[in-house]
Amino acid sequence: MDTVKELVQFMQPNQRLDLKAVALTHVLSLTGSEEGKSAILSLDEMLMAIFGLTYDDNTTVAKDAVLTLINLTAEEEGAVQVFQLAKKVQPTFPIVDVAAKAITDEQSVLADPWSMVLSNLTRVESLVHEILDILERGDQTLPRLAKAFAQLDYNKKKCKLHYLAPIFCNLTQVPRGREMCCHNRYKLLEKLLPFASFEGSVVRRGGTIGILKNVCFDAVYHDVILNEQDSILVAILQPLCGPEEFSDEDNDKLPIELQYLPENKTREEDPDLRKMLLECLLQLCSTRRSREILRAKGTYEILRELHKWEAKVGRDSDCLLACENVVDILIKKEEEIGLDNYKTVEVPADQAEKFVQEDADYVKTLLD
Repeated sequence: MDTVKELVQFMQPNQRLDLKAVALTHVLSLTGSEEGKSAILSLDEMLMAIFGLTYDDNTTVAKDAVLTLINLTAEEEGAVQVFQLAKKVQPTFPIVDVAAKAITDEQSVLADPWSMVLSNLTRVESLVHEILDILERGDQTLPRLAKAFAQLDYNKKKCKLHYLAPIFCNLTQVPRGREMCCHNRYKLLEKLLPFASFEGSVVRRGGTIGILKNVCFDAVYHDVILNEQDSILVAILQPLCGPEEFSDEDNDKLPIELQYLPENKTREEDPDLRKMLLECLLQLCSTRRSREILRAKGTYEILRELHKWEAKVGRDSDCLLACENVVDILIKKEEEIGLDNYKTVEVPADQAEKFVQEDADYVKTLLD
């Protein structure tokens, strides 16, 4: 602890560059262990010094300071501590504003590391409302972040900005974030949709699918999702589609973007992301109106082929079960279902456990 404390004096803005650089490199290395992080997080003056060095004129020093913050905010406790101290110090360190400014600066070489810091902070649900307050305080902050994410060549210093996807995903943990994402003022959702199938980064793709999942879990937005344009439903279904050919009758049901897909069309390779997409569809099956739309748009036909592929090729039991759950609903007629909203049905705990075990046993027979 004393050794760590002694480094603070060498991490002041007016210190010699070589001393700052060496001291900060040592601090950064300490954040690679839980003990090191705990030691740093216990010293407010150390955190204050790190905050100050993110402004340093030397790019290497500034970058190492931001990398240190990434590691310190990787777990919830550290993220909360860093966020709260940044507000208390005098002068305050506006960590969200600083991050957003770097991310939306086309010439920033620190846009990617700052996006990772903001991703870590927004992952903590208890901080999301306050972070949204800050982001919405400036009229242009959220639109600029959306633009930076949607435009792949936005940053001119080769920063990829993939971590903007988890940032927006984290913001949609809360109702206010979902409202912001779907609001016509920002048009965030439609800007993010194409990246649900983005092959260049699983972080960007996964964050986008996470946004879709969070929005689908809120029944308020089901009418928005299942609108006449089909763009959101296509974003959910497209990664689940393979190269299979459908009959003309089945093809006519599908949204135009999903008809006659090429022979080299592949499905989402990450089973966790396939499961999330299937969970989106399961949530959309909650009401009769939504179920009827899904059937009319050929969702069952797509999942029928996915089920065959998952049993033989994908072979992920969770995905297979998630697929079964949606198919079981869509294959039934509404007269058989006999209720408008599945979410109004309460299942006793003992019955729920029994169903889970029966599902697991059934899926196992499909994979054996």
